[in-house]
Amino acid sequence: MESSKLDETKLLLLIGLLISILIAVTVLFGLAWLNDLRHSADPIDVQSCYKKAP
Repeated sequence: MESSKLDETKLLLLIGLLISILIAVTVLFGLAWLNDLRHSADPIDVQSCYKKAP
């Protein structure tokens, strides 16, 4: 009977670990996405990419 409690504890530990990893990845993805949205509105001067004739 003791081994079933140990198995249940390991299963709960594994589920908790997977959920915490999922939350961490979701938060990091959200931060990267919001950062990209904020910086994508910056205007880009396309003409400054080309060399100017002397």
